[in-house]
Amino acid sequence: MKLLMITRKVDDNDALAGFAYNWVRSIANNLDKLYVITWQKSDNSNLPSNVELISLTGNKFTKVLLLQKYLVNILPKVNGVFCHMNPEYTIITAPLAKIFRKKVVSWYTHKSITWRRRLLEILADKIVTASNLSFRNPWFSKKLEIIGHGIDVDLFKSVARAGNSEVFNIISVGRISPTKDYESIIKALDILKNKNIRLKIIGDVILESQKSYLTSLKKMTSTMALEDQVEFIGWVANKNMPPYYQAADLFINMSGTGSVDKVMLEAMSSGCLVLTSNEAFEDIISSRFMINKDDPSGLALKIKLIMAMSDNDKLEVRNKFRQIVIADYELEKLAKKIIKQF
Repeated sequence: MKLLMITRKVDDNDALAGFAYNWVRSIANNLDKLYVITWQKSDNSNLPSNVELISLTGNKFTKVLLLQKYLVNILPKVNGVFCHMNPEYTIITAPLAKIFRKKVVSWYTHKSITWRRRLLEILADKIVTASNLSFRNPWFSKKLEIIGHGIDVDLFKSVARAGNSEVFNIISVGRISPTKDYESIIKALDILKNKNIRLKIIGDVILESQKSYLTSLKKMTSTMALEDQVEFIGWVANKNMPPYYQAADLFINMSGTGSVDKVMLEAMSSGCLVLTSNEAFEDIISSRFMINKDDPSGLALKIKLIMAMSDNDKLEVRNKFRQIVIADYELEKLAKKIIKQF
């Protein structure tokens, strides 16, 4: 089978697009040929030999024209098109795909329902998503299939953690944005007044308008005299994330996306204990590990309870979390589920 995949970026050294690199590898390993068109400049280093990577260049208008040119050339050669992430890829691709009678399968994982998502529903032949909350209120439920997520469990693996360490390490990963509610984590540390707790925030701003939010977080850290406990790491390439997860006692995710966040699954696969406010995980993990957004006091209490867990209890939960990812969110299984749609 031969497929075309359209995604934003493929780059093993990129913090945000690194996971897409792994997806391309896994999908290609199950195909005769995989064409990949990316909206941004990408890197084909160490990709399988059956992958042909094309990066679009120029402004948005030029990219749309270039994409049409490549579609005319590639569509006759493939069995179908997999549009990954942005609804725009489906909207731009579907008209020509229908002319060439090629199936369009679209990936979408977000609680928001925009006119673009509705148009994607109309144009796509099949829609795949991570959970029932990752694609809400569908118009065409027969098109929708829940296939989980794609985590490289060999990369994100669990390791033995040092027992009885005086320092309790917390990490939170993702873009720096008000929707991530990092301030609640910082405030929780201030409430706990425990100098042995360390917090690493891994990520950075994407939009220029969000720089003021990052500045406010750093100012809050300084005002609360938490500079020795809170560290802003910045972006880390996805392939370099495992040591951060493996060194952490706890991963906190305050995301409001309402979809199954891959960073949560990476942390669980790496043997982290987790706390999250993301409603998409209510049916995945115990309520014991669910928290409310904008509730620093409640979060502080949950951190305290996790710190008090016995080593055996912690180990049991870590193993359970990893097994959940292996069973339902493993990358190789996802790749085969995607290909099965064609």
